[in-house]
Amino acid sequence: MKKQLILFLVSLCALSSSAQHVKNDSIHERFFNAKVRELVYRLEMTDDQKTKFVPVYRKYNDEMRAVWAEGRPKNGEGRKVEKGEHQKHERSSAEVAAFKKKHMQMQQKAQNVQMKYLDEFAKVLNAKQMSNFYEVEAKIQKKLMERKGHKGGDMRRDGKPGRNQKGKQGECPAKKSEKKS
Repeated sequence: MKKQLILFLVSLCALSSSAQHVKNDSIHERFFNAKVRELVYRLEMTDDQKTKFVPVYRKYNDEMRAVWAEGRPKNGEGRKVEKGEHQKHERSSAEVAAFKKKHMQMQQKAQNVQMKYLDEFAKVLNAKQMSNFYEVEAKIQKKLMERKGHKGGDMRRDGKPGRNQKGKQGECPAKKSEKKS
């Protein structure tokens, strides 16, 4: 009986972790598809261009995600914050310099990926589309991050003001659009 209970618990944990992985993959896929739709619309791509663009953009997007994922702290890393702690952690000059250096290295890697795919995108997009591609993509990425509740957005997931909006009250933009529907 005890063995069956342990086996049941282990299988339950395995299923829940695989379900979480599938959920994360489906979220990334939904964001990817939304970005592609927006890029196709804003850059006014033809159906032929879209067919050629999507596989190249998928590889580009995966590499960019990998670059930025390198900089995120892994589970258990980073500063531990006690629940309810409101004081800012005072960083030393060396910590700030190390953080800035790491961020600049990540930006350099991201630029390298952009340069790697520049010729590939030029094979698919015309001159006007190429000149607007990175700007349009950055705007779309920023908009998606705001909706996901990242620090650049107006609101956090819990509906409280984000870092750039301290003291402002209101609702998350995503919640406003849900109410209109």
